[in-house]
Amino acid sequence: MGKKSKKKAIVIAAMVIALAAAAAFGTYKLFFQEEERVPITGKTTFGALNEAIEGSGTTKPADSVSYTVSGKVLEWHVKAGQEVHVGDLLYVLDSSDKRDEILEAEVELSDLYQQRSDLRDNVTNQGVTAEFDGRIQDVKTEVGKRVQSGAQLATLVDDSVMKTTLYFSYVYEQDIAKGMAVTISVPDQMMTLDGTVTDVQYVDYITPEGMRCFAVTVEMNNPGSLTKGTKVTCWIEKEGSYIYAVDSAQLEFRNEASVTSGASGEVSGVNVVNYQRVTAGQSLFTVDASDYETQLERVQKQIDSYEEKIADLQESIDTEYSRYADIEGKVVRANYNTNRMTGQDSGTVTIYNQESMQISVNIDELDADYLEEGMEVYVYRTTSSGRIDYPATLTYLSLEATSGSSGVSTFEATITIDSKGELSSGVTAYYSIDTTGGGGTKETVLAPLNAVCTYDSGHYMIVQSEKKPDNAIEPSEVGGTVTDFPKGYYAVPVEAGDYNGNLIQILSGVEKDAVVFLRYMNARPSGGNKTSNVEGEGGGQSGMSGFPSMGGSGGNRQWGQNGSSGNRQWGQNGSSGNRTQGGNSGNRTQGGNSGNRAG
Repeated sequence: MGKKSKKKAIVIAAMVIALAAAAAFGTYKLFFQEEERVPITGKTTFGALNEAIEGSGTTKPADSVSYTVSGKVLEWHVKAGQEVHVGDLLYVLDSSDKRDEILEAEVELSDLYQQRSDLRDNVTNQGVTAEFDGRIQDVKTEVGKRVQSGAQLATLVDDSVMKTTLYFSYVYEQDIAKGMAVTISVPDQMMTLDGTVTDVQYVDYITPEGMRCFAVTVEMNNPGSLTKGTKVTCWIEKEGSYIYAVDSAQLEFRNEASVTSGASGEVSGVNVVNYQRVTAGQSLFTVDASDYETQLERVQKQIDSYEEKIADLQESIDTEYSRYADIEGKVVRANYNTNRMTGQDSGTVTIYNQESMQISVNIDELDADYLEEGMEVYVYRTTSSGRIDYPATLTYLSLEATSGSSGVSTFEATITIDSKGELSSGVTAYYSIDTTGGGGTKETVLAPLNAVCTYDSGHYMIVQSEKKPDNAIEPSEVGGTVTDFPKGYYAVPVEAGDYNGNLIQILSGVEKDAVVFLRYMNARPSGGNKTSNVEGEGGGQSGMSGFPSMGGSGGNRQWGQNGSSGNRQWGQNGSSGNRTQGGNSGNRTQGGNSGNRAG
């Protein structure tokens, strides 16, 4: 329940108590003689309404880092007391051993990369397809046969176009060029075909007769009867004359390729037969290379392991062997020693960022409900010259309590101090956490808690005045909880703030040093043998203000009126310590683990 909800519930409860008290008072007036009434008054003051949890702790930096030096120091750039920034080089160690490890790992990795490439080819090449349009010849395998990678499975030829190379005398060197039309003669089939010069190579071929010749490649469409090895000759017509090749030649397929297995394994599919025509990309054979997939997974794991090893070694060289500052701050420790036996160095570099400091505290379980992360904390330390204050924040509050040996449970908490480098580590700092929401530390007019009454529109106090104030109200006309008060006192509306067990903040309506009416105390009546309190038995206020009140019959609390403040003592046994509550500010001190409550 929030603080406003609690106050609302308390106000309602107080109003019910007030009505009951009024009924009791009427009954008393009916059956007993009127008594002499003595007004009890108080006085407003000015100050801070403090209600806080207090304690102390030892400071430590909120951000710190420590590096362990282990190896051979080549460079040392740091010393204690030095200010460093993020990225500043601190020291350099000999990393030759690590670099040798990297080189060895890279050699192993290179071999593994090649293995992976070969295995991927095997896995990818399980399916064998036609490289180009053509006709299958010389199928050499069958389903179930085991083949090795690169083994010939068949031959694929493109016989739609045939080609051959013939030779011409250098006498005609200037007369023949690429792209010229030629006539192809096929003597065995007694036919001629049109062809084209596709290439001219100026080689140095000598015929048996001693004629020096150059090479001319020609191509022609296959009418269907031409095959590899068919003999042909040709001539070229130019300006009414004919230029003949010096000899005949045998035809070849324009394209011819061996169909080979791309993987080692068992042939699981043969999709063609001899002389079958196929198109580019058509599936011809299937080789089961599933074993390679398992091998590929194993090799990939080895590659990952070596790559990670190299990355870790390089990171170690870049960070541990060439150490740079990770935070900004002051170097509080920087030293190393050399082992004469091994020649190795060992030491420590510690950096504190003292812009923010922290203290770790334990909060009593009775006080933890008052706190939440983000609350403002007042921290100070004492020196020979006085007290130094620092702004701070409650940055951590554990959600789980820890039970101590005394039976008292506590919650771990962290207070972060904005010290701006002016607070050292390891010193004792005192803290105070205001539990009133921040308003309790503000200095305002303070009034006794039971001096505040409620009415339909808010709160009022009954104040002594030589004349009636302009803003005075008649409580009986506006639903006031207290309507009977001495002459010379007037009901004045006030704006009430926070409160503790004794006092309440008056934000407006009444100034300090004002005399206020609290209650009537009746003297001994005529014929009677005791005094009585009109507002209730037991010496306590029975709901005048609608705020929590102390006293009444029974219980072990003592509440005495002492001047204008109303000091009280409240003893509470238990492991958390005795409490004392009272004074003008209503301070309360609670002993405990480390978080004492002052209210």
